[in-house]
Amino acid sequence: MASTDTPKLFKYNQSTFQAFYFFKNVMLDSAFVELDDWVGTFNCMEWNEDSTYCNKLGSCVGSRRWNTEKCGGGICDLPAMGKVEVSGEKTMGYLESGQYPVFLIYDKSRGTYHRANAKGNVTIQQDVCRNGYPYCYAWENFNFYFVEMLNGNETYMDCSGKLGGDLVVDSCGICGGSGPKFHCASKEKSYCTEYEYEQGCSK
Repeated sequence: MASTDTPKLFKYNQSTFQAFYFFKNVMLDSAFVELDDWVGTFNCMEWNEDSTYCNKLGSCVGSRRWNTEKCGGGICDLPAMGKVEVSGEKTMGYLESGQYPVFLIYDKSRGTYHRANAKGNVTIQQDVCRNGYPYCYAWENFNFYFVEMLNGNETYMDCSGKLGGDLVVDSCGICGGSGPKFHCASKEKSYCTEYEYEQGCSK
């Protein structure tokens, strides 16, 4: 089950059907993700004609804070929950056998979500698949997928909640802000609030 600090889009319900995707490297553009960033797995409601790009995301089916310091061997496991046809199971819209997952990365420092592309060969149990995404990633219950890289290079949603938007959280924690506005010339330092300025600049 997702924890209380889980990003809004990454909340999901536990299922008795599940698989796990292990990514050796997770990056945003050319930089490794930070320890407080997150990765999420989604089902897709609508694919393009050749099933290589998801036009409309469905349910989040798994997520994990990507703190590699707490993962075995520095490689974290990303859960992907499956649909269970049992009364009381809150897994409607979750992955079914043969369906392809979609991955997002949450950049906590900027408050933004990014579509992520999986790259490299995939080892599934003892077999190696070289057919690329999404064909090597078809979900099957209790499968384990070992992947070389996941790279986020397209904004899915900005900090304001706009799909494809370009607003980010500034250093003061304000979405779309322009950073500290109160400048202390004597200390060559800027502050986010007038209170911080008065407390810091006068001392």
